[in-house]
Amino acid sequence: MSFIVSRRPNTMTLPIHRLEWTVHASGVSDIDVIADSLSWLIGDEEFVDVEKTKSYHHTPMYIVHAEAKKRSEARRSLPRLGKSLLDELSTSIEGRIDEENWLHLRLKLDDLVCGNPTLTSPHNPCESVKGRMKLEVYPGDVVEEVAHRLLTEAAEIATKKNLPEIPNSDGAND
Repeated sequence: MSFIVSRRPNTMTLPIHRLEWTVHASGVSDIDVIADSLSWLIGDEEFVDVEKTKSYHHTPMYIVHAEAKKRSEARRSLPRLGKSLLDELSTSIEGRIDEENWLHLRLKLDDLVCGNPTLTSPHNPCESVKGRMKLEVYPGDVVEEVAHRLLTEAAEIATKKNLPEIPNSDGAND
């Protein structure tokens, strides 16, 4: 009896090492709302850091960063983008992957704050959330195929779990 050994034990194991989100916000931005939005997106408020600093022009600004450093955390977080966004992203992979196998994207900050993450372009003047995910690529893999598989399988998970879940309203808009 012979066994075939595969380096991928499960086809639904998302090929991702880590996931990062960053927002550069002015000193007058509502940082709590931005941090809550990134916390919702990443799936855990403990993964969010807020740094107060000065801009080039010496005005106050914030860098809000959320990071899923472990594969298991990144795999739980990615489907939170939702099926439609992941499907849209999977059709626009070309040009988003750098030489170190990071897949880059940007989300509209205003839409994310409302619980509806949507893609935007780096050339769009709206405030955005910079995202990047480190693809789990091995020798012999085609990077674009790995990225497509990652996004397709994350979309399937998002469908099964009915993601994205809209964040709870605190009643402020009543």
